[in-house]
Amino acid sequence: MSETPGVRSVQFIDNYFPVIDGVTLTVHQYAQHMSAAVVCPAMVSRYREKYHFSYPLIVSRTLRVPFSRYTVAIPALDGKLPASVLEQKPEIFHAHSPSLLGKYAVSLGRKERIPVVATFHSKVYDAVFEFTKSKTIAKTVTGRIVRLYEACDEVWACSEESGETLRSYGFRKPYYVMPNGTEVSVPENAAELRERAENVFRIPPGKKVLLFVGQQIWYKNQRLILDTFRLLCDRDEDWFLVMAGAGKDEKEIERYAASLNLSDDRIRFAGLVRDRDLLNGLYLAADLLFFPSVFDNAPLVLREAAVLGTPALVTEGSNAAGAIRKDVNGFTAKATPEAMRDEIVRIFSCMDLRRVGEKARETIPVSWEKLAGMVQDRYRTVIERYRIKGS
Repeated sequence: MSETPGVRSVQFIDNYFPVIDGVTLTVHQYAQHMSAAVVCPAMVSRYREKYHFSYPLIVSRTLRVPFSRYTVAIPALDGKLPASVLEQKPEIFHAHSPSLLGKYAVSLGRKERIPVVATFHSKVYDAVFEFTKSKTIAKTVTGRIVRLYEACDEVWACSEESGETLRSYGFRKPYYVMPNGTEVSVPENAAELRERAENVFRIPPGKKVLLFVGQQIWYKNQRLILDTFRLLCDRDEDWFLVMAGAGKDEKEIERYAASLNLSDDRIRFAGLVRDRDLLNGLYLAADLLFFPSVFDNAPLVLREAAVLGTPALVTEGSNAAGAIRKDVNGFTAKATPEAMRDEIVRIFSCMDLRRVGEKARETIPVSWEKLAGMVQDRYRTVIERYRIKGS
């Protein structure tokens, strides 16, 4: 893999492998393409060989959250952590989580006079509210996180839309838009990968295939997906839905699908697809990525699907829709089952999906190699501004 030499950075993230989401994959790619070090919870250390980490992995002292797959880093109680971080001779810190390791990056950066960049990846208020069901708690936590971002030397948003979400939380400082990247090469054996996915997931021939890829958690809008799909199936029998991903709500989501009489001949719950070739095969087998989540800022799955020529339908006005020009490189609709059903019917009746998919491939993805260069250039700008400010 080609690397972009240059600025020595340390990336901080509060959840890492085996928890795989867009933020995890972003940090992993940053580290691979820039030879950056990653500071993460200790739980990941058991997976070093499995995931072939080619970069320095610094694990913080960690506590496991009871009854969950998550861990909590406790860097303040890890006396060896500062030396391990500073051993990398970092020129800049990059916080990808506004939690304990993000706070630690800011604190250590101030102490060691190292500038800190933070990326706003996720809709914090929505996530906290979903977990606590309390607007007061969500507002309080979000306020604290905004203050953390404002303590950084620069804040990045994945898109203009996600930056405005951060602004709506009360963030007052400027932000810089740095997009997410993705792998952009189309596999030479695309037809073989598609056939394998169709066989593994028993996708029936001749169906119009919709695909969701993401964590199986309710706030990704799975209820809207299933309600829409039920309406499509009421219309005719031409449809098939694949739901790929795992998460804390997956069993409830499966039960909800069953309550809608969506049987195994109409829907497939694929679970977490770790095999990259198999996931690519799913994208290739799908006619349309159905991703109506309003939680995600700049979803990686849109870019992964676009690379393989699969266009997406997203919620109108969502942050995900920022990458979409309707009927050009993707589609949008209002967040109701009826509106989504009508849009899907229109798409398959009137649109050239192959043409829209090709335009998606041309306009949406940014390669990790290109992005690494963009990131390094911006790091240099932040470091230079920090030096001038401190002189």
